[in-house]
Amino acid sequence: MTRDSSMLEIKIIYDNNSIRKGVKPAWGFSALIQYKGNRLLFDTGGKTDVLLSNMKALHISPKTVSGIFLSHNHWDHTGGLFGFLNQIHRAKVYIPVSFSQAYRYEIQSSGGECIRIKGFSKIAKDIYSSGELGKDIKEQFVIIDTPKGLIMITGCSHPGIVAMAALAKERLKKDILLIVGGFHLGEKNKKQISRLVKQLQALGVRSIAPCHCTGRTATGIFNKVFLNNCLEAGCGSQITLAE
Repeated sequence: MTRDSSMLEIKIIYDNNSIRKGVKPAWGFSALIQYKGNRLLFDTGGKTDVLLSNMKALHISPKTVSGIFLSHNHWDHTGGLFGFLNQIHRAKVYIPVSFSQAYRYEIQSSGGECIRIKGFSKIAKDIYSSGELGKDIKEQFVIIDTPKGLIMITGCSHPGIVAMAALAKERLKKDILLIVGGFHLGEKNKKQISRLVKQLQALGVRSIAPCHCTGRTATGIFNKVFLNNCLEAGCGSQITLAE
């Protein structure tokens, strides 16, 4: 398939599980989103050395990254940031507005341009932040508006994956083609997870790619319900969508 600027490409760089030889698993999450000339790094995993090693194995040059999007302020999503900034020297870093002033200063002193996100925001052509969500743990996620439907990329889904999906659909008035990321369901029982899956189906979610903190029980249920529309996700995964 010929690559062009209209093709959406998501590469999972950092995850607890690896599906590709030479790509190291570690607790955390990071993915590269490429769409319409933008290369956005979603989260940075827990450790810079693992992040950079996996990027090299996947033939991703840090210097080609145009922006960094941090979903929330947990070490396994932000731990690789400052070492990464030392490699590229300058990038736009999109953070929830609740990040501390000290953290913002550290981003700036490392060469990053700090962009604070409060509400639903456009961050690039057809790429949006949900805005800061949640009560105890503040989190944002990415929404990509494609002709085939919306793509959501989530870090841990602390505000609740169903509420997040409903927000994306309401904001952009489109069905959700795919959700990729961690859903934080490890503490939920089978009954609770099955109810949640039905709610996602009722919202019209067509495909799912669970990873990171989703949990084995939930991943198994997603596989049973979504069948071929439940995509394998882990270090080395690549999801592409041509218009």
